[in-house]
Amino acid sequence: MALPPAAPAASSPKRCSEGAACWALRPGRACSLLLLLTLLAPQAGRSPAAAAGQPRSTAGTTIFPPSAPPSAPPSALNPRPIPTRPIPTRSAVRDPAAPAPASGAPASRLPNPFPGPLPNPLPGPLSGGLPAPDASSPEPALGVWLTTVDSAVMHDPAEAQRALAFLRHNGFRRAALPLYTAGVVTWTPAPARNRLAIPTDPLLPPAATPPDSSIRSGAGPVHGVGPTASLLAALGRAGLERVGWFEFGLMAPVGAPWLVGRDDLLLRDASGSSLWQESPGLNRVWLNPILPEVQQLLEDLVVDACTQLPLEAIQFDDHLGYPVRFGYDPATLAAWRATEAGRRSPSPAPGEPAWIAWRAEQVTALLERLRAAMNSACPAVRMSVSPNPQEFSYSNYLADWSGWVRRGLVDEVVVQIYRDNLAALGRELAHPSLAAAAQRVPVRIGLLAGLKSQPKDPGQLRRELELVQGRGYRGIDLFFYESARRHFSEPGP
Repeated sequence: MALPPAAPAASSPKRCSEGAACWALRPGRACSLLLLLTLLAPQAGRSPAAAAGQPRSTAGTTIFPPSAPPSAPPSALNPRPIPTRPIPTRSAVRDPAAPAPASGAPASRLPNPFPGPLPNPLPGPLSGGLPAPDASSPEPALGVWLTTVDSAVMHDPAEAQRALAFLRHNGFRRAALPLYTAGVVTWTPAPARNRLAIPTDPLLPPAATPPDSSIRSGAGPVHGVGPTASLLAALGRAGLERVGWFEFGLMAPVGAPWLVGRDDLLLRDASGSSLWQESPGLNRVWLNPILPEVQQLLEDLVVDACTQLPLEAIQFDDHLGYPVRFGYDPATLAAWRATEAGRRSPSPAPGEPAWIAWRAEQVTALLERLRAAMNSACPAVRMSVSPNPQEFSYSNYLADWSGWVRRGLVDEVVVQIYRDNLAALGRELAHPSLAAAAQRVPVRIGLLAGLKSQPKDPGQLRRELELVQGRGYRGIDLFFYESARRHFSEPGP
C-alpha cells in the first residue's frame, strides 16, 4: 500500500522558527533548512501488512500507519556504555530457561577520528544564535545508508565520486555500505572464509590498479581490494565513519546459486514451505541460525570483512532474526522438542510466547557467537544493529535487541522509525525500550528520507528532524542516499 501523496511545497520560502532544526534545500524548495548537526543534543521489517495496525512493506523498508500521540521524552540519553564481561563460547542451541549467559564486552572504542568542529556547508553565518557542535563527542551526528537498489553509487565510480562530494558538502559524518545484500557480497572474501562460495556482486566495477595503499584495517594483507574497499577508503579520507552493513543477514533470494541443493540449510514454516515474500515479486528464503554450518558461514564473512576492510562498525538489522512463522524444519523442531517447553507443546503455534522466546534465544546465540569472533579478530570494530522498534522486531522477527543491549552484545542501536506522521514517530521515540537502551549504548534514530517511487515532502522531513533532536537524540541516519539528496544542496562545480 502506498503512502498518501505528500502535500506540495509552498511557492514561496517559509521562515524557519527560531531554534528550529533547518536543512539546506536545493534552490526553490519550500524551506531552507539549516544543518541539523549543529542543533542535535550531544547525548543521545520488512513485512507486508496483514491486518489493520500492522506495518506495510515498501521496497524493502517498513512503513507504519498512524498511531497514538507522543508521550513525554526520556529523561536521559546515551551516557557512556557500562563495562561488561567477556563473552563465553556457547553451544549451538540455547535454552532460554537456562541461566543467563555472561555479558559480552563491548569492543574497545576508537579515539574520536573527527576532533575538529563540524563544517557548516551553508554560506554565511548560522542564524538564531545556534550552538556550535560538540567537537568532543565521538558520535557522528548525521549518517546515511548507501544501497545497491535504486542507486549506482556502488557500481559506478563517477557516481561514487559525486556521492563523496555531496556528503562532504552537506556535513555527513557517517555512511553505511551494504556488504551482503541480494545474495551477493560486495567485496571478495578469502576463499576459506566463504564456505558456500557466495558470489561477489557482478555489477561492481573492476578493482583499482594499482590498489589503494590506504585500504588497510591493520590486520594484514587485504584479500578484497576492489571498488568497495576503495570507496570505504575514500569515505575515511573525507572524515566519515564507515559501517559495513550485512543487509540481508540470514535472508537470501530464492534460487541463489550457492543454495542450490542445500535445502537442508533453510528454515520452513508449518506447511513445509521455505518461501517468504518480502514484497510483491521479491521472494526470499531464510538460513537456519540453529545450524553450525550457517553460524560458521556468517562468522567467517564477518571476520573477513572486519579485518580486511577499513571499517569502524559492522551492522545487522532485523534480518539477523527471521520471520515468526518459520522454525518448523526438522532441525529446529528437534531442538525445541528436547526442551521442557517443547515436550509440553511439541507442535506450537507461531505466536506461542514460549516458542517465540526460545527461537529468539537462538538468534541471540548467533549474535553472541559473531560478537565473540569480532572481539577476538577485530576488537576495535563496533557491533551495530539497526532494527525496527522493539515490539515489532521481537514479535515479527524474533530479534530481541533490548536483550542484546542488556547482555552487552552490541555497541550501538540505530532504531529504524519510518512513519507516516509525527504522532506515530513521537510515540516510538518515547517508548521505554529506547530510553533503557540509551542508558547503556548510543542510540541513533533512522528516518526515511523517501523512496524512489514515494519522495518525502521536505517540510515533513524537517519536522521529523526537529522532533527527533527535540527528544535529545544526536545521531540520525537517513535511508537512503538517493532520496536524501533532494533535501540537501548539491556541491558547486
